[in-house]
Amino acid sequence: MNMRLIIDRFESDTAVCETEDLSHIYIQRGLLPEGAREGDVIEQVNGQYKKDIKTTDERRSRISEKLKHLIEE
Repeated sequence: MNMRLIIDRFESDTAVCETEDLSHIYIQRGLLPEGAREGDVIEQVNGQYKKDIKTTDERRSRISEKLKHLIEE
């Protein structure tokens, strides 16, 4: 089973990641995919973290649309 996470923030060399059940886990920055940043969706596959580009882009688009909608009101 793959674990999907969202990078919430960085604290020094550690990424604070939100799990699907909304809890948080801490991952050493060096274990993340190169170029990983806040808001990225990552998956743990066979002990390695990989960026889920499609899900990250979809999530960013939804958030952008919600923000745009709120600003227009």
